[in-house]
Parts: sequence; structure tokens; C-alpha cells
Amino acid sequence: MTVTMQDVRRILDPEEPRYDRIPALGPQALPHLRELAAGDDPMLASKAVFAASMLEGATGAPVVDAGAHHEDPIVRVAAAAATQNLPAEEAGAVLRDLVGDDDSGVRKVALASAPRPDPGPSVSA
Repeated sequence: MTVTMQDVRRILDPEEPRYDRIPALGPQALPHLRELAAGDDPMLASKAVFAASMLEGATGAPVVDAGAHHEDPIVRVAAAAATQNLPAEEAGAVLRDLVGDDDSGVRKVALASAPRPDPGPSVSA
């Protein structure tokens, strides 16, 4: 299936994007998401970064990582939130920079998104 920029924009352009439709586009959506994430519109870029995290496995991790280094804090916040959809190793790599971000909102979301260690089984007395 060929995925066009129009296909991706149809999902992301509404005020409430249909992120649930992103996985069906598969990795063919990645070049379009990468382009949108690097664009001049922070709202669309933030949606593209989050959408990339919805792709299977770590496919979209490079787009999320690029979003973590975007000049606009709106996009960096989206990257921090998007890490919850990535495998732990990729999420940790993205969050390492974001937990020390200059913007307090970015730091707050990054800390809230950090994977928590499994406490293990509880011990009953």
C-alpha cells in the first residue's frame, strides 16, 4: 500500500487527530511524519512526532528523537509524551535529554513519562 502525505495529513490535520489510524499506515508513513515533524508548524509537528510513536515497535523512534531536539517546546513535550508508546530502551534514550530540558513543562512531562522499574512481586506476610 502506498501512503501519501495526503493520507497522513487527513489523520493529523483535525483538531483531534485519529492516532488510532496511524498504525495501519505502517512504516510507509515514516517519511511523511519525519517531514511534518521538522516543519514550521509546531502543532502539526507535535502531532507528527506523537503519531510516529504509534508505529509498530521502534519504527518511529528516530522521529520522536528528532522531536526531542526541536526548537519549540510544544514539540519537545509531544516527544516526551510519545515515549510512552516506545519500547523502554528507545524511550530511555529520548528521555535522557528531555529530563534536563530548559523548559519546565518539557521536564515535567519527561519525568512523568519515564518508565518505572517493575517493583516485582509483592511479599505477603
